[in-house]
Amino acid sequence: MVSSVHPGGSRHAASVGSRARVSARPFQLSTTTARVLTPRAPPRAPHVAIFRGDLARLPLRAASFDLTVCHYVLEHVGDLEPCCDELARVTRPGGTLYLSVPRAAAFDDRLYRFAGYFAKYALLKLKKRLEHQQRFDEDQVLRRFESRGFELEAMARVPAGFSWMNDPRTQPLQGAFTDALAWLHRATGVALAKDANFVLTFRNTGLPGARRAPVVRRVTHVCRRSGEHALVDPPRPWPTRWTCPWCGETNPFGRPR
Repeated sequence: MVSSVHPGGSRHAASVGSRARVSARPFQLSTTTARVLTPRAPPRAPHVAIFRGDLARLPLRAASFDLTVCHYVLEHVGDLEPCCDELARVTRPGGTLYLSVPRAAAFDDRLYRFAGYFAKYALLKLKKRLEHQQRFDEDQVLRRFESRGFELEAMARVPAGFSWMNDPRTQPLQGAFTDALAWLHRATGVALAKDANFVLTFRNTGLPGARRAPVVRRVTHVCRRSGEHALVDPPRPWPTRWTCPWCGETNPFGRPR
């Protein structure tokens, strides 16, 4: 059984499937699955149920899932601890938790939060909800789930792709902005997109405080259109563009990471 949680306003959606084949390697899971949260009914698939619920009070039995996926959700919740408790509760002993969160100190997360504050207060959209309610660093994330009986198995420090700028309000700026960041990286070596997110897989051991050296996955670039992860490591002379193997989008290239 697989449980997948995606952001959706003040509440969150969960999709539940049986006999699903899902890779737990950090760089192979899509960031575009939140598109199911449209006013239209999501497409149906065999053995899959999609519903909306409160992540802090999931209407699911304990130890229900072999794999629980929480993909860029926890930064959006107001009350973090109950949500972490629920992720631990529904993942069976020996099961896997896939988790992705932004790194609060990264340029990408700071820019995203600045854009939210600017829209709310400078543009007087006072009813706007600030999306990133939580801030994370690596040790904080590890301690939070290790204390709930999870052991880190694999992780990746993922650069920013700025795919959140696909929003119609910021999409016209995305191309020039990401091109400028790539130029800065190429010209000076300053990589503002570096280490923007943590993508982690944990095993539910039931033993609080367990820690071992994880497998470190390498992700060098993220597509600005799809948000998909890629390994781009070309020989010299370095190209100025790279093509996403998932969607075919052409992205700017600075230096190898």
